[in-house]
Amino acid sequence: MQQLPDLGKNTLDKPDRWAKFRGLTWWQLVLSLAPILLLPIGGAIGGAFGAAGLFTNLSLARKPFGTPLKALAMLGVTLASYLGYIVVAGLLYNLVNG
Repeated sequence: MQQLPDLGKNTLDKPDRWAKFRGLTWWQLVLSLAPILLLPIGGAIGGAFGAAGLFTNLSLARKPFGTPLKALAMLGVTLASYLGYIVVAGLLYNLVNG
């Protein structure tokens, strides 16, 4: 049986930070990276929601779903990230400025 190479490491045994993005189609990359755009908009709260959405979409992109279902699920995660940020930021704003 042939052993598959570990794509998470390079020849110098350093972890490859871009391994999770390799092999994805353009639309999977766009939908995976869309939630991280919350970082410059929302600071730490936006970054937290964006990172959660990014890693969830990267996980969904590797699942063996059909293309339409995968695209809808990834779009739903992206929208949920933005909605979650809006709700939490709004609650914190009201709490501080009461």
